[in-house]
Amino acid sequence: MRVRIFDFFVPGTPRPQGSAKWIRSRTTGKSIPAKNENLETWRGVVSVFAHNAMLRDEVEMMDGPVGVSLVFQFERPKNHYRTGKYSHEMKPSAPPRHGKKPDIDKLIRAVLDSLTGVLYHDDSQVDNIIATKGWGPRAGVDIIIRGEAEDD
Repeated sequence: MRVRIFDFFVPGTPRPQGSAKWIRSRTTGKSIPAKNENLETWRGVVSVFAHNAMLRDEVEMMDGPVGVSLVFQFERPKNHYRTGKYSHEMKPSAPPRHGKKPDIDKLIRAVLDSLTGVLYHDDSQVDNIIATKGWGPRAGVDIIIRGEAEDD
């Protein structure tokens, strides 16, 4: 066996996957799970980019343990920047780190679930995760995958 490492970037604003929210159906009165369109779109984009990266790097679905590194990037809000002719400069009060919502564990959950059935059979195969979130030049997530590949 040899170690296989590949990476790809998924553009877009990362979306968290929280606990399922339930609503009561107006027609039946039964509880049904609420849909989060933004999350479903984000998970679809992650899956497509993972599939394309696997085709590009000629990687097959992994059967063994998988290591995942995730770097979530968010665009800075406008209120982090100065105004007028200095609008390209950051305010001294702008936070250097992203310490607000969304929660990093929920961001991780959305990505790992998106990769299930594409990169690996079940997210229980993930044996280690390194994840960070911060401000970046473009919104999205950098994903690095480490797994074992069959020797040719």
